[in-house]
Amino acid sequence: MNTPPTYRNFLRQLDFETLDLFILICQSGSIGAAAAQGQLAPSSVSKRIKELEILSQVQLFTRHARGVEPTAAGACLLRHATSILMAAEHLRMDITEFAQGLTDYVHIFASASAVEQYLAQEIARFARSNPTISIDLSQVTSKDVVRAIRTGDADFGICETSEDAADMEFHPYRSEQLVLVVHKSHALAAQTAVAYSETLQYEQIGFRGSSMIQQLLETAALRSNKILRQRIKVSSLSALCRMVESGLGIGILPKGVVKTLAMKGELKSLTLTDDWACRELFVCARRFANLSVAAKQFLAQLVPRISIADPDPGA
Repeated sequence: MNTPPTYRNFLRQLDFETLDLFILICQSGSIGAAAAQGQLAPSSVSKRIKELEILSQVQLFTRHARGVEPTAAGACLLRHATSILMAAEHLRMDITEFAQGLTDYVHIFASASAVEQYLAQEIARFARSNPTISIDLSQVTSKDVVRAIRTGDADFGICETSEDAADMEFHPYRSEQLVLVVHKSHALAAQTAVAYSETLQYEQIGFRGSSMIQQLLETAALRSNKILRQRIKVSSLSALCRMVESGLGIGILPKGVVKTLAMKGELKSLTLTDDWACRELFVCARRFANLSVAAKQFLAQLVPRISIADPDPGA
């Protein structure tokens, strides 16, 4: 049995053009058709695939009268080749932006609440005054915000505080009020305020995953010794609005989100009297002082009162 090539030898012998031809063959089911699309002779394409099979030490295609189809190993390579070429295209697009005058990126991870209520306007304002800085925004859960900062995927984030973020720096960003959202025909619609425990007799729309709102609701239901009835769970604030508009249940949302997403006039929001319904959003980073100049510029716009000390050169 041949010895598999080392990582660097494999990398040096693998080329993007051959991967592109390999994908074309898989898509068309024919070496001849792939050669025509790639503007190469069929014999040249066959030679490249043979070299790729020698490098991989496996057969990548099964030949038959109608053409070819990938083997199990070929299907595996197809998944990876597609991912590699997509990453290369993203690289090309990013580098092109720098060639056209882009000077920096700011990578922000934020909770859905911050994205839906505030960040579109903030990014638009920053983009107008800083046309050569690109903003890369990802909407995730608060736990994923902390994780992205820790791994370096995010320059800074916006989220609720998290108990596993003791190594982060936080600064207050905005206060928000959670409200109960019901269809205007619902039994609770006649009220203006309600305690969350009073809502637990009704079907509710929940959030999937590690949503901070979902955690608050589960904790509140547990303290009330009542069952949280959620047959339907969604992954976004807008989806929850649509479910409530359709009469499928009631839900809890930030008040500002309801104003933004309630489009049909079918919803009514009720004030929640529970203390936990008032909560804070924070900007957070490993160290604010160590952020890039561009990230500090955007952060200064988001939180004008923030104080960022220069990094300790001895740290």
